[in-house]
Amino acid sequence: MGAALLDALRARGHRVDAAGIGGPALRAAGLHAVAPMESVAVMGFSDVLGHLGEIRRARDAVRTLLAERPGSIFLPIDAPGLNLGLARDARRRGRRVVYYVCPQIWAWGRGRVRRLREDVDLTLLLFRFEEALLADAGVRAQWVGHPAGALRPDPDARTRARAALGVDEGERLIALLPGSRRGEVTRHLAPMLDAAARLAAAQGGVRVVVSDAGHVQDAARRADVAALWSALGPSVHAGAAEALLEGADLALVASGTATLETAALGVPLVLVYRTGALNYAIARRVVTLKRIGLVNIVLDEDVVPECIQSAATGPGIAAAAAPLLAGGAAAARQRAAFERLPERLGGAGAAERAADALAAFALEGAAR
Repeated sequence: MGAALLDALRARGHRVDAAGIGGPALRAAGLHAVAPMESVAVMGFSDVLGHLGEIRRARDAVRTLLAERPGSIFLPIDAPGLNLGLARDARRRGRRVVYYVCPQIWAWGRGRVRRLREDVDLTLLLFRFEEALLADAGVRAQWVGHPAGALRPDPDARTRARAALGVDEGERLIALLPGSRRGEVTRHLAPMLDAAARLAAAQGGVRVVVSDAGHVQDAARRADVAALWSALGPSVHAGAAEALLEGADLALVASGTATLETAALGVPLVLVYRTGALNYAIARRVVTLKRIGLVNIVLDEDVVPECIQSAATGPGIAAAAAPLLAGGAAAARQRAAFERLPERLGGAGAAERAADALAAFALEGAAR
């Protein structure tokens, strides 16, 4: 999202000098990275403890930037555990703050709303239902939409994708998206492979491809995963997940934004989520939602099966996925529900709307 925002700003003729924490896409878009996002992109309470040194160094680097750039706008993107504290630092230094991607106050309770009201000048929202929550709390916010709103099923793209992946006409393609963070891949890859093997054995004519957004090759060397990998013989797709999903008949997807992208492309899917026991015990106490899947939350309906924690096993995932892979009524019901997603996500142009909102905010400051 950050890279698309920078591109959209420049396409509108704005000169942008960007520095901060960023991943490969942001760095490719011209961000001067004072710390790589890979070093701080951790999930869960216990995972943070193992990366405190990297997180502290990244925070210090951003604080130095804030001190050195008095006329800058601080634009944190997601990562509230890291960025809400930095937003407060920025405000104390007199910097203006635009938060892109509202912290999930609807999942984790309303404690962070106060932080947005006190430390953020404008919050850009991915989901329209967030507007009312923040308006009621006196937080200035603007809905710009989610990038997945631009995605649509495309028969021609499906044909090209399957040809590029070498999928035969009679084969059904199962895409595995275990996540991008090391912890996600470590916890999700084995049960996903197990489930795919069970589906292939039960239904036949199945091809399995694993999306490698990072750490898959390392995880595949572990003894428990190596045996499954050897037995199943999956392929690896290291490019953009969209190019894999366009050709897929079923996807097993780690909870997160990838579930929205998968659904928007019309691919039947099962959500998978596992975390450490401590993380899960704490989350059960603070998460206020009955659903965790973004597709189900946005549609306000139980459309996608959610295999969470103890249910995220090979047999459990396979049982949830089997009716979808069979391609009958279950898959048709999901696809019909998915057709409502683009409108709920704002359609195409999310990055452009975010760029316009940021540019207008910058002009407000210049006019003072």
